[in-house]
Amino acid sequence: MMKTLSLLLFLFGLGLVNAQLSICPVLPSPVVYQKTNGTLYVPNQISIQQLPEGNIGHLSISSRKQLDFLLKTRHSISTTDTVGRAFIRFQKLKNVPKDFYSIAVNDQLIISYANEKALYYAFQSLVQLIQTEEDIKYISKAFIQDYPKFDWRGLHLDVSRHFFSVDEIKRYIDLMAIYKFNTFHWHLTDDQGWRIEIKRYPKLTEIGAYRDSTINNHYNSSPRTFDNNRYGGFYTQEEIKDIVTYADERHITIVPEIEMPGHSRAALAAYPEYSCTGIQQGVPGIWGVFDDIYCTKNETFEFIKNILDEVIDLFPGKYIHVGGDEAPKTRWKKCKSCQNVIKSNNLSNEHELQSYFINKIETYLNSKNKKLIGWDEILEGGLSPNSTVMSWRGVKGGIEACKKGNYVVMTPGTHCYFDHYQGKSKEEPLAIGGFTPLEKVYEFNPIPSELDVAQASFVLGGQANLWTEYISTFSQLEYMTYPRAIALSQALWCTDKISFPDFYKILTSNHFNSLDSLNVNYSKTSLKPVIQFNAEDKGMSIELQSKDEDENFQTTIHSSDCKTDLNLILRANQPLLIERTKSKLIENKFSFTSVKTGIKSTVNISNHLALGAHIKYTTKPNPQYNYSPVVLLDGQRGGRPWKGHEWIGFDNSKIIFEIELPKRKKISSVDISFLESNGSWIYLPKSVEILN
Repeated sequence: MMKTLSLLLFLFGLGLVNAQLSICPVLPSPVVYQKTNGTLYVPNQISIQQLPEGNIGHLSISSRKQLDFLLKTRHSISTTDTVGRAFIRFQKLKNVPKDFYSIAVNDQLIISYANEKALYYAFQSLVQLIQTEEDIKYISKAFIQDYPKFDWRGLHLDVSRHFFSVDEIKRYIDLMAIYKFNTFHWHLTDDQGWRIEIKRYPKLTEIGAYRDSTINNHYNSSPRTFDNNRYGGFYTQEEIKDIVTYADERHITIVPEIEMPGHSRAALAAYPEYSCTGIQQGVPGIWGVFDDIYCTKNETFEFIKNILDEVIDLFPGKYIHVGGDEAPKTRWKKCKSCQNVIKSNNLSNEHELQSYFINKIETYLNSKNKKLIGWDEILEGGLSPNSTVMSWRGVKGGIEACKKGNYVVMTPGTHCYFDHYQGKSKEEPLAIGGFTPLEKVYEFNPIPSELDVAQASFVLGGQANLWTEYISTFSQLEYMTYPRAIALSQALWCTDKISFPDFYKILTSNHFNSLDSLNVNYSKTSLKPVIQFNAEDKGMSIELQSKDEDENFQTTIHSSDCKTDLNLILRANQPLLIERTKSKLIENKFSFTSVKTGIKSTVNISNHLALGAHIKYTTKPNPQYNYSPVVLLDGQRGGRPWKGHEWIGFDNSKIIFEIELPKRKKISSVDISFLESNGSWIYLPKSVEILN
């Protein structure tokens, strides 16, 4: 009877319309959510159907432990076995989509599933379905049917720039599991630290795991200062085995990254003989890209292969990430050994030498039944058809790889770099630069429109990257990751995403409370109003765009032109006009405090002769920099470090734009700022010409 019932539920579910998804509390949103009338109340102890081993619907010991743990920790609910009528029944299915599960909530819960992984996903959805009001737990009666769209749903973590403990790594994995991520990309080595014990080469951790200084503030700060305290750490092989097992229990595969040929200064600090110069250097305490990389001589390959042997033994997943990014060819060009490799292998240049390097490592990994994955630079100089590309410099590399028939993981900096700023407030913690708000992450689609159906089949999925140059504590790491990771989970799991307003309602109504209960230091930046600047005939208006249309803001305006501050109440989405000055420059500071939430926002505006004036761009700005026509004349000064919303960016060698003042004016000076951030490929102009 149970088998027939489950089959009927599955067939019925296929015909359902994705109605009422906006009220489903589960994120990422299920494929089907059909709410019915009524409520199922949940007692503090629930009975579980536990059939004898071998029966359809038998719950394994590991699955039972997972369910018990989730219910107890998230809702203080205990469980008991029963052979009678159970509160939760289970049914294993065949001939359903990969990782498929369904949950039917009527007078009891019926969970149907394709495999153990799908069952775990059902458990995560179940704990999100349970709501609590005045200590009463309940679930709205409904039917859920669900399965993931993409196979690769990842989060990355750089532990080289800043180190995180075993317990912190496990917490990172626990949070991933809640939102059904299945791949943890663990960036274990880089210039600033080697974090994995390699028994054959003990100096990798004795020397390479520690640096004697760390740069303060931002890389582009001037003058640069340093914290001269010794910093570092590493994971023993036993600790790594423990973390791998911990992740596997949560159906998360760990992909280790061992950087090569570039980003290898920490390794070369320990073993300089594998560089091109052989010169002993310390582990750098500054961020950036360094000329010293692995040499391409045979001894280096033996060194790397021996390292990979131990890495392979620790990580059972099929992928090993080799980096391959940002490898300057400066040393290779002057190295006799590298030039001999180019000559003896009929290579054209150093780019083909990098391809030779990567192919040599890939051949070795393949011999060990592992697959190579690397950043999109591995495309340069030619690529093996067996390699998988992780496209980070936009999606261009991913598109090229898909068209060649290589598998791809999309992780473009435009949408998936969580070390970027997520809010415009001055209170945001220091970050590397860029601007990737929650809405931008939600827009992410791993499949570019340029790909046809066949080419798109090579897209495995996507992930977000957490580079930690400016993330020194786990609390800050949580702040940068959540809730943006939840928005990403929608892009990687959902067949069809619900609208952003519906997602945001579920996020703030349900999941912010859940994150609070888990003591996650998530960002509340999205709760702040967006300050919109609009050009007007007489100057510029600012508008507090709030998702709550009834929100009011206590507003204080401090002006260099007035002795006293102006106080007023500004409604959400109500424009406030700032008339442009007719003569002198006026500095204004606007402070907004939400009457409802108490959340504060500030903005500084310099009122000048061209405030909000019309601007004509003969050279079109690059949209990657969150381009808005008013940015250049909105009265805000662009700051350092670079924030994507403060500057206009161009990718042309010659730039022309015209500013049209409303009236003829005699201009004695023009104040214009340029940003230099070479690490982000942002450069100063060679010359500037102003015409009238």
